Amino acid sequence: MRRVAPACLVVYLAVVVGLLFTILHRNNGVFTYSLDDPYIHLALAENLVHGHYGINPGEPSSPSSSIVWPFLLTPTAAHPWNQYLPLAWNILFCGMAAWLIGRIVDRWPPPDASWLGRLAIATALMLVANLAGLTFIGMEHGLQVLLAIACAAGMIEALDGRPIPAWCLCAAVLGPMVRYENFALVAAVAVALWGQGRLRTAVTLVGASLVGPALFSLFLVSHGLPFMPTSVLVKAKAYSVAQDGLFAVLRNMYWETGVGTMREYAWWAQLILALLLVYLVLREKQRPRRFVLCGALLAALLQLAVGRVNWFHRYEVYALIFTALIASTVLVESTRLWRPLIFAGLLALGYPYAQALWQTPAAAGNIYQQQYQMHRFVADFYRGSVAVNDLGWVSYRRPAGVYVLDLWGLASPEASRQPDKDADWLDAITRAHGAGLAMIYPDWYEEGAPDDWDPLATMCITSPHISVAHPCMVFYSTGVGDKARLTAEIAAFARTLPPSVKITLGRDSTDEQQ
Repeated sequence: MRRVAPACLVVYLAVVVGLLFTILHRNNGVFTYSLDDPYIHLALAENLVHGHYGINPGEPSSPSSSIVWPFLLTPTAAHPWNQYLPLAWNILFCGMAAWLIGRIVDRWPPPDASWLGRLAIATALMLVANLAGLTFIGMEHGLQVLLAIACAAGMIEALDGRPIPAWCLCAAVLGPMVRYENFALVAAVAVALWGQGRLRTAVTLVGASLVGPALFSLFLVSHGLPFMPTSVLVKAKAYSVAQDGLFAVLRNMYWETGVGTMREYAWWAQLILALLLVYLVLREKQRPRRFVLCGALLAALLQLAVGRVNWFHRYEVYALIFTALIASTVLVESTRLWRPLIFAGLLALGYPYAQALWQTPAAAGNIYQQQYQMHRFVADFYRGSVAVNDLGWVSYRRPAGVYVLDLWGLASPEASRQPDKDADWLDAITRAHGAGLAMIYPDWYEEGAPDDWDPLATMCITSPHISVAHPCMVFYSTGVGDKARLTAEIAAFARTLPPSVKITLGRDSTDEQQ
């Protein structure tokens, strides 16, 4: 039988090459990721090679939601081409994921099924996994999805009456070190092991998966940090439990992390898969197969209950592809469902990720137009301490001695614990850290900028904003800033901006932000 796995890899690589050239063309030859977050990990890796865990030297912080990802970026941290290492890792991991999806589909009955038909279904599954889109996000989600697919492949072995293989157990144990959400997959595999009568192995699996995160928590606490990464706590608004209540915080973990209607679409897609799994569990007669399906259902329910979604189609993908692979395999094997119907269903699940592919070059363009230009200003013109609410590019490859104050709190334990970031607090914290320049979205703060901050310019992108929170960012001279010097530096910087970026100088420029 002609295999589709190699063809899946070719399709994936072809899409990646096309997107890469489109990004470079759009950005005047400059490569950027489709989000600003990868540059946080790259900046952290720069300090890790010097034995420091944090963004600013001498100040421990935990801005990465992944335990292992920043360490994977350290081998080339001292080299100029280090910024491409996340891309290289993701091409490797997502390429492996594409090949593994092809291997799973190749094993579906009947063995003489059409090669083109199998390739079409495998391609639809690759779309559901958002492999090409995750590649250009530049974060740990490509590895997370690879591990999710490996866990699904191991549980599919159990559907065929074989023991869940050791490589599946290793993927499950490693998962939480990549993203904490992968504990849902640990639970799923443990349930499947239980169904095979391997309860001791299931308990060992759960225990082994806790070791790495527990040791990391001890490491954080030993450095005076919370036991969980600050980025996780801030994004979940954990510091707001006392003020807003637990229900509001749990709701925020889901409903306030998406963009547009795609967050609702992702939720409904996972719910439909969960309901399909309920149906498959109820009709299944064999205990081991039923437990595999119950494990997949548990993962789906955990993602629905507390999982984050969207923010450029990355948070929920691991659970969606995990459950889609198991459900599709059971449908093919036990119902002989018409394959074009399965293909159509997978295309419907993959709709948001088709949109992500289309938007990836424009999203990367947003990062080039806003965060990369902010980085250029700090690195090439200003070269002083700065306050920001988007940490990534500004913190990466900055001049020695430049302190980056993260007002949002991912890299600042002090800022992360501040529930009300009013004007007085903004003024006090920038003075305390000697940040003479602030580059922020003022409407992120209830009272806006302090009265003694002078707005010097507003920089806006001229294309639709996809991967940045706002199209316009305001330069302020803070209470400790040198207004005359900053004004001259911004004027010089303005002459170097690409045509896709508009900058308006002067106090009246803040009207652009409105």
